[in-house]
Amino acid sequence: MKLLMMMTSSPHLTLTDGTRHRPSGVWGEEFAVPYERFKERGYDIDVTTVGGIVPTFDASSLDPNGAKWVRPKGTRIDDVAKCKEWSDVIAAAPEWKKPIAVEKITRHQVATYDGIFQVGGHGCMEDEAKSDEMSGVNLWAFELAKPVAAVCHGHCAMLRMRDAEGKWPYRGYRMTSFSHDEERMTQLYGKIPFVLEEELRRLGGDYSQAPVIWDSYVVEDRNLITGQNPYSSLLLAETFLRKLGESRATALAEVNSVEGALT
Repeated sequence: MKLLMMMTSSPHLTLTDGTRHRPSGVWGEEFAVPYERFKERGYDIDVTTVGGIVPTFDASSLDPNGAKWVRPKGTRIDDVAKCKEWSDVIAAAPEWKKPIAVEKITRHQVATYDGIFQVGGHGCMEDEAKSDEMSGVNLWAFELAKPVAAVCHGHCAMLRMRDAEGKWPYRGYRMTSFSHDEERMTQLYGKIPFVLEEELRRLGGDYSQAPVIWDSYVVEDRNLITGQNPYSSLLLAETFLRKLGESRATALAEVNSVEGALT
């Protein structure tokens, strides 16, 4: 069993005034929480980035003073303990330290993965949103009917996908992502190159979000599973794992059916 995790390798985000915002990069919770669950379930993991560059984790995502702002108001969580837990998982994970260059991934390789998980962070807007190769891998996954999950800003890796008709393959799919309302609450609002929710709507996505801002919210439609924000990471990982199990069961049933017909 094997998964591909897509991650941004950009340590900054270029704002509309041309300045480079730091810290940026991968949001720690969105990697650590799913990664730990995937490993517990026995999955081998490959990590891919643009250019094969080692990812940078957004320092604010592993700082209790920053992490506390990306969950529902009134939620009781020990932010110091959680940030240490995520930091420990990241430090012990070898895969992200030796990423595969996405430009080198082939359709045949995509076929060998059980699914693709796209980690978020504002850095995704810098490199993944501009990468034809990231979208190309996602297009192969779509064509091969692989389960695909994306959390927060991880959807940036899918924005340049186009089918034979020049349209976005996920048009009409129900989905969520980091919301416009949540973006408004960040210090970067008004300076970022685009708002992901609006891009997904423009491409034809059927967007929805949690009734309570920053709450955990996951949407599943066919082989696409999306999570709204960092606090959605756990539910998204669990939903994705369930989908992977269903996909394996379906594939096994098809093999058994073919073998039965040949005997």
